[in-house]
Amino acid sequence: MDEEYIKNKKICIGIPSNRQFQSETVLSLARMIAHTKGLGYDLFITIPTEGFNIAENRNYTVAQAIKNTCDYILFSDDDMSYPEDTLERLLSHDKDVIGTLYNIRRLPPAYVIQYGQEVKNDEEAKKQTKPFRCEAIGTGMLLVKTDIFKKLSSPFFGYKWHDNGMVEMSTDWFLCEKIRQAGYEIWCDPTIIIKHIGNYFY
Repeated sequence: MDEEYIKNKKICIGIPSNRQFQSETVLSLARMIAHTKGLGYDLFITIPTEGFNIAENRNYTVAQAIKNTCDYILFSDDDMSYPEDTLERLLSHDKDVIGTLYNIRRLPPAYVIQYGQEVKNDEEAKKQTKPFRCEAIGTGMLLVKTDIFKKLSSPFFGYKWHDNGMVEMSTDWFLCEKIRQAGYEIWCDPTIIIKHIGNYFY
């Protein structure tokens, strides 16, 4: 990506939380903010805490990003550990929507991703050295161009439910379905090492 293009961009970093932040997430965010100094783009950080669920807080993040004329939104969860250059590397691909590989917080390990035709499973994903297209990817670390949300129907994040009250589709897949239906591609950068923090780093 053209460095001059990046210098003129404003990025919203949205980290919803209705619990305590993991200390490693705070350190990751601080290191990333320090790393971006001098790179020439502006950061706007929002940490919504008042929603009843994660979907509400992520929808609030989108509203704040639009209100504050941000060009991109970097969604992060409050229990992630990531390299200081994560934002820079995701921006460099100049994709409408691009996320990363990270594991669910339970065993056996499995990436939070729905594969497409290019890459079909976790073992193939581990071998990739450049971004690939997928059907859906987790919002625990996801970069989206803000203008996309202006073309989607609200709510952007939500749930689909089975008749018995069980979740049929979670908030991450809910957004990705809307993005695909609007004609946008979803990408994954498999080279950024992201850890999901639980009893240990998943």
